[in-house]
Amino acid sequence: MADILTQLQTCLDQLATQFYATLGYLTTYHDNAPTTPPAHVPDAVPALAKITKNSSSPPVPAAIANKAGGAAAVAGNASPPPAPPQQPGAAPAAVGEDPNLPPAPDSPRTFASRQRELARDLIIKEQQIEYLISVLPGISMSEAEQEGRIRELEVELRGVEIERVGKVRELRRLRARLENVLGAVSTGIHGDADARD
Repeated sequence: MADILTQLQTCLDQLATQFYATLGYLTTYHDNAPTTPPAHVPDAVPALAKITKNSSSPPVPAAIANKAGGAAAVAGNASPPPAPPQQPGAAPAAVGEDPNLPPAPDSPRTFASRQRELARDLIIKEQQIEYLISVLPGISMSEAEQEGRIRELEVELRGVEIERVGKVRELRRLRARLENVLGAVSTGIHGDADARD
């Protein structure tokens, strides 16, 4: 298992990805309904319920409308019928539909449900991050206490280093002794073989 700092960095990366995905969803699938009146027309404020929503399909370029015989529709500012809603990654509904067009907005119920789900996911990830921060060593200690603990650990580390150097010396001594024993055994075996010849 990774240490706490690595887990914390992973969670922060995941949170950033979730923010990006949430903003992408909200900007792609909202219904483009205006929420505030224009600032330059203060007295022309209709009730929010009476504000008409923007068309879900983008305007048709004049070149395409003329080719399709829609010159009269373009002159009358008529827009094509809205496309049925699509799931992300789904194939276009019509064969001739441009894949570069933005998808149709979600229904208000679906949009609200997905907003709640995305918000819940962000809250859960934020709580994971808070937990990881709370279990970091020394998080509840003052700066002076942390410095004192670092000094104690330095002293302990010096003692362990002295012990390690002693073990290395002992290991070298035992290795030399083992080599002497193996050399004596090798000489004894070969010495006996030479005597028999």
